[in-house]
Amino acid sequence: NPGDDLQAILDSGDDLVLRQQAVYEVAKTLRYKKAGQRIYTQGARFPSEYATLKITDDSLMMLINGSHVEGVILERVICDGNRYELGVVDKPDRIGGGGQPAMVHFGAKGGDGTIIRNNVFMNTRTWSTVKMHEGASGMLTENNIIFSIGVDPRGNGRETNEIPFTWSDGVSCAATDSVIRNNLIIDPTDVGIVLYGAPGTVAENNAIATISRESMGGINLVDPLELYAIDEEKNIIDYRGVKIRNNYIDAFGARIHMSIPVGCAVWVPHWKGKILLGGEVSYNTIAGDASAYGIVAHGISEWTIMGNISTGKYSGLAEYGDHRNPPDGPAPFLFDKPSVVNSELQSDFVPVERHIDHLLRTQMAPTDQFGYQMHDYGHYEIQAVVNAAYIEMLGRDPTEREFTVAKQLLESRQRNADGLRRTIMNTKEFMEKNGDLNPNDLHPFRNQLWFEICDKIIREQGGTFSAVALYKDALAALYRN
Repeated sequence: NPGDDLQAILDSGDDLVLRQQAVYEVAKTLRYKKAGQRIYTQGARFPSEYATLKITDDSLMMLINGSHVEGVILERVICDGNRYELGVVDKPDRIGGGGQPAMVHFGAKGGDGTIIRNNVFMNTRTWSTVKMHEGASGMLTENNIIFSIGVDPRGNGRETNEIPFTWSDGVSCAATDSVIRNNLIIDPTDVGIVLYGAPGTVAENNAIATISRESMGGINLVDPLELYAIDEEKNIIDYRGVKIRNNYIDAFGARIHMSIPVGCAVWVPHWKGKILLGGEVSYNTIAGDASAYGIVAHGISEWTIMGNISTGKYSGLAEYGDHRNPPDGPAPFLFDKPSVVNSELQSDFVPVERHIDHLLRTQMAPTDQFGYQMHDYGHYEIQAVVNAAYIEMLGRDPTEREFTVAKQLLESRQRNADGLRRTIMNTKEFMEKNGDLNPNDLHPFRNQLWFEICDKIIREQGGTFSAVALYKDALAALYRN
């Protein structure tokens, strides 16, 4: 029951069996203690029946720790970081992880065979939501819904008291021979799914979408984790057996700086010279009018990148500002011909004319009063941002006048995407549909909206879902008029 000592139950070696729809306040990280131990909601089939584990101590970052324990299971639970009530924890290093833990942490040595399945993760307060740590193998993360995680470079997703930067991954994986499958990830702010080497790991049939917050990457294959180096100089990193296939990446309402970056230098230029060995990127779809760069390849050997589809529109040159040596412009398929060797690339790929080093549009831009970077919007990107705001908040497309006014607010840096949504919340139309809500409650409102839509669709389908179909159906359901 809520109020019971949950850790004492885990310490005993018993499974932690939660009651449907109950909310459990968690002030100290819950730790698995026995191989095969489970945390789950009894009898739950749909997300609205899941129990909620909710962080309630403002100094707590990690909700659940299942590392170093074999075969543990987390299933049919809502994991709530409670970002919009507690704020975020200050970091010693404001860029990247800064030493913070993930919200839920599994794997590591001895942590083989973990299953993270049919959960909802939201309101992450740290650098990653689900961590599949190196040292483990045979992990499975599937059928989860992840949304409302982190804050983007422009400050979208910001809790009212936080300062830059606290972006967050959806799933961060360095575990080998593992599977990340059929997860719906909405509004990640660092990367939807990132593989740190993780040889043998497959990420397939996932849907990653940016509705209101920018994401640096959709699915990342850029990190030269030295654990997986196969040469003495630690310049060749093993990605053999990695397969990224049949995923759907949609920059629907916010920029995705790179949909699938493959190779180190596109992310961090001083990693140039590192070679990622092996791997496959196949039959993925890149969609959305706020797309920036699609699949980009640099510093790779023995890769296959075939059968991928682009339906998006690409705009917004990386590296904001007037640079002496700007990169190539946004495009769906780009590669650095000299550094891509012994690899098979689909014919859509275009060799770069200048360079594709650091394709992030997150530096040198003017900042707002909170320190967030208000870089200019690309031509297609700004149209997507305005359209998504009206579709999500009012269930309809903007009128021509509404579009013009909103576009001017964004271009003049008077609003970011969150600010535009809060402006809409003050309209009579919004209040008539949703009540008189405090604009500071924007993201709790959005959380409830997406949760209820997804839950209804899953109920109609009897408790199972395809992540891509669920996302597309939920997007269609936003049109509420």
